[in-house]
Amino acid sequence: MKSISLASMIVAVAVMAGVATAYDPIGQTCDTPGGYECANDANINGGNAFIYECDSTGEFVYVAGCACPSCCVSEASGAYCT
Repeated sequence: MKSISLASMIVAVAVMAGVATAYDPIGQTCDTPGGYECANDANINGGNAFIYECDSTGEFVYVAGCACPSCCVSEASGAYCT
């Protein structure tokens, strides 16, 4: 029987729930201008979650910082801080 670690389950749940995960997309290329997502990285916004957007030039840009590491939600209609 194959077992799944607790850490793997937590990451999977966080991704499915649309909450911020440790990731720094800023400056990377993208192909869906106008799309907003959540992320967090120790080097951005003091490690707290932030919202980023795929801008019209095809690059991810920082939009806004949230108040805590898990205070961001991504939905089909966009992303927002909680």
